Amino acid sequence: MCSGCKRPTSKRRDWKIRSWEDLPWAGHAVTLLCQVWRLRCPRCPRCGIRTEQVPFAEPKARVTRRLQTRIGLDCQSMPTSHAAVRHGVSWGKARRAEKAFLEGWDRSRPRRRPRHLGVDEIQRGRGQRYWTVLSDLDRGEVIGLARDRTQASLEGLLDARQRAAVEAVCTDMHRPYVNAVANKLPHAEVVYDKFHVLQHASRAIDEVRRNDFFRAGAIMREYGRGKRWLLLRRWRNGGTSRATSAVSCETSSPSTAASSRPTSCARNSIASGPTPPRKA
Repeated sequence: MCSGCKRPTSKRRDWKIRSWEDLPWAGHAVTLLCQVWRLRCPRCPRCGIRTEQVPFAEPKARVTRRLQTRIGLDCQSMPTSHAAVRHGVSWGKARRAEKAFLEGWDRSRPRRRPRHLGVDEIQRGRGQRYWTVLSDLDRGEVIGLARDRTQASLEGLLDARQRAAVEAVCTDMHRPYVNAVANKLPHAEVVYDKFHVLQHASRAIDEVRRNDFFRAGAIMREYGRGKRWLLLRRWRNGGTSRATSAVSCETSSPSTAASSRPTSCARNSIASGPTPPRKA
């Protein structure tokens, strides 16, 4: 069978012996040797001279399909170098087997329209090199990757098939991402990540604390020194000494205490989850 057009042919040119690494048997390494023909396909002129396709391995692969599947499954729970050592193959063979396994999984998985999307960036390599990651939050699957974290990179991942089904998009406060969602998914709601919301709230509290204590003189600085995490922590976890310090901080600076209460309530609600309904 021709490996180019996947059709049978009887035009043979020459043959050679090829080898494939297979799963070990009884603790011994196994190598399969097979006589493979080089074919000339008359039905497909663009194929030219092709190598015969074997049923137990992918084209141009040096490992069998079952070893490739085993390496791909192991790479889900360990680095590629560890999987290569475990199966006795080189890092390049393990990396190619993992890539072929993921490509086969991507071709065979069902195509569903996601309802809730997540957008975030990851850093690859050294320096300020980022990739945009688009994921399906309901199923926990990555559905798109793009270089850089610009508005154009995210717009290239949001296709027309998703516009009618997407209800909400969770992202951080990166302005290019928000603009891309507004342009491509105008009917979807934008939900900000709770981590970045609390991060901005914590920075605002720090700025209020600096204005009230550290920039108000040496006397006020003594009240505010070391009180940052006391204002941000959950009140029910603090002891008597911490409660006394918090009361003195509130008395000396009402604005700092007032700004810290919303963030503390938000942290408590996120940590405890939704409030159960009361019984009648």
